[in-house]
Amino acid sequence: MIALVRRERPAAEGVPIWLLDIDGVINAVTDLPDRRVWPDHEWVRTSAPSKHDLEWPILAATPVLDFLRRVHEQGRAEIWGHSTWQHHSVNVGTALGLPVWPVRECPEFGSQDTALATPLARTKQTWWKLPAALRVLDEGRPLLWTDDDVRHQLRAADTRPWGDRALVVAPPVEVGLTPRQLRRIDRWLTRWAV
Repeated sequence: MIALVRRERPAAEGVPIWLLDIDGVINAVTDLPDRRVWPDHEWVRTSAPSKHDLEWPILAATPVLDFLRRVHEQGRAEIWGHSTWQHHSVNVGTALGLPVWPVRECPEFGSQDTALATPLARTKQTWWKLPAALRVLDEGRPLLWTDDDVRHQLRAADTRPWGDRALVVAPPVEVGLTPRQLRRIDRWLTRWAV
């Protein structure tokens, strides 16, 4: 279990916004869970309807779900869905017993080929998820962004100017968030605690 610590922060900075992807972050995209990361008894299997009412298999680690709930309940971050699931994200949350989180508006969604389930090749076009992250930073809010595709879509040079105002975490798609990544997120959120 990860202990959550609260600490004073400057009032002008605001609570971080957490842009939360689903597949590859909450939902481990694999048939068999990686027991080296989370023991077998800590995995939960379910399904959730997505576009066109297709049932999508969900495999999630309960420590990740518990961490998300605690961050939400303690007000350490405003969690926003930022996934190709779009407004169907609530279905995943409901299936996993998570709170209902809003979906970050992203007019860029659908302007590119977002139907691909695998990482997109780097092109001259901006990745459809990036503008929403930039808007959070433009609002002056700290940004926590968890997305497995970040490693394929962004270079270190893309995020370097964000400095410590942002934490970008790219979990392994077949595992989702790991214990080490949850500890890193916890430490970063502690900097912004009220």
